[in-house]
Amino acid sequence: MKQLQPISIVAPGFFGLNTQESSVTLSSNYALQADNCIIDQYGRLGARKGWTMQTVSGFSELSGQIVEGIFEHTNADNTTDILLTGNSKVLLQESDYTLTDITPGSYTINNNNWKSACIYDHTLLVQQGQEPLIFTRESGSPVCHPESSHTAHGGPYTPSFGSSYPRDIIAAYGRFWAHDGETIYWSTDIADSTFPAFAGGTSGTLNIAAILPKNVDTIVALAVHNDFLIIFCERNIVIYSGASNPIGDFKLNDIIAGVGCIARDSVQNTGNDLIFLSDTGVRSLGRLVQEKSLPMRDLTKNVRDDLLSFIATERSINGGLDKVKTVYSEINAFYLISFPSTSTVFCLDMRQALEDGSARTTLWNKHKITAFLRDRDRNVLMGKTNGIGLYGSYTDNGSAYRMKFFSNYIDMGMATTKKILKRVNVTVIGGSGQIFIVKAGYDYFGASFSYPFEINAGQTFEYGIAEYSLAEYVAGVLIDKVSTPGQGSGEVVQIGFEANVNGQELSVQKLDIFVKTGRIN
Repeated sequence: MKQLQPISIVAPGFFGLNTQESSVTLSSNYALQADNCIIDQYGRLGARKGWTMQTVSGFSELSGQIVEGIFEHTNADNTTDILLTGNSKVLLQESDYTLTDITPGSYTINNNNWKSACIYDHTLLVQQGQEPLIFTRESGSPVCHPESSHTAHGGPYTPSFGSSYPRDIIAAYGRFWAHDGETIYWSTDIADSTFPAFAGGTSGTLNIAAILPKNVDTIVALAVHNDFLIIFCERNIVIYSGASNPIGDFKLNDIIAGVGCIARDSVQNTGNDLIFLSDTGVRSLGRLVQEKSLPMRDLTKNVRDDLLSFIATERSINGGLDKVKTVYSEINAFYLISFPSTSTVFCLDMRQALEDGSARTTLWNKHKITAFLRDRDRNVLMGKTNGIGLYGSYTDNGSAYRMKFFSNYIDMGMATTKKILKRVNVTVIGGSGQIFIVKAGYDYFGASFSYPFEINAGQTFEYGIAEYSLAEYVAGVLIDKVSTPGQGSGEVVQIGFEANVNGQELSVQKLDIFVKTGRIN
């Protein structure tokens, strides 16, 4: 009688999704499907957190429309305000989480693709084709008005940006930096309580057309990093040094040709790197500058075709990528990129790169997010219909959501031998009382065996498994080990599981598969 042959997968899905390579040649730690999952701090595949509506009233201001921008304003007394944009309005979320319309009375908003930056108790909001808006509380009460109406500090704020108003703005080194697609503007710096202005003093402009190959490109986004001004164009990246003193030290440092940024709001600073969306995937600027060659710089190389498909769909539906939003969270150690038209979010784990330089990636599906903000308290806020959602808890505003995982196809090194599945053991952490469904599929035909069970409270252990199976001690983890008889057979086997996440953390520590080998086909 043939003995059972075990296959043990510790931390299944720990490497994230890989839909690019032949599945049977992949490590068993990759996943072919990982929906509504994250890689948790212990290196396990777990359920993402959900969200809770933070806004409690004032919904009529949005009239059932989505929030398309969330911005944090810092006041002179170091308190903060949250501004929202959507439904062709600028809204203030008050301290009691109600919404107040602060749109200037004589100002007509044509779009909701705003970007903001804040310096010295003033937030400047810009978007293509519209006169910038200024929000301030310097008089005590909240005020929002066009920049030409700003008369404080010897204003107006700036004489004019010309006929094409800026479409992007950042604050760095005590200045505002803006661009209109062709020209970069920088303001004066903060000195003697004088508010920065885009005229006179140490302000200036830069037109980059003369330095780019063939003089043809469009500026998409700006960022600063290590005293460099990073100018992201569609097909090139231009780097200027001396950004802290643009009058005396500003000079061209480098041009990275052949790669650029295709979505303004995809640029995120992680502290030691800049992450952005290019036309071939999410990339790391630090790697680009260091390596100067195209391979090994794509953080999403393991899901490249899938990502490019979502980019194409977003462009087709919205005519561009203005709706694509991102956030980087140090606490959660992830970079999220949302494609609202398909209600899909790519989650890139930023704790540690894989050996090929890519990031562990999972998908959050049926999760429409139309704006992001990582606020000063490190909370992740999300744009939703009628208000702001707060990332946390394990329901989507009180509703359960579906977590799914499927492994790659496993042939045990015997590609032509029939495998008869006899038993599957799963070590589940958390999720007490929730329904957990183990699934198996064979020979690339999808799931043909399904076994649901209810997760018991199990036993409480004082340990967790960290990356690379190193033990780390944590408090009070509920663990349930489930064993189910298997059914079916095939030359390759795929194991998966599904669960409705409804109020409790849930992750999988280990999969054990027991098979008997049959005839050679």
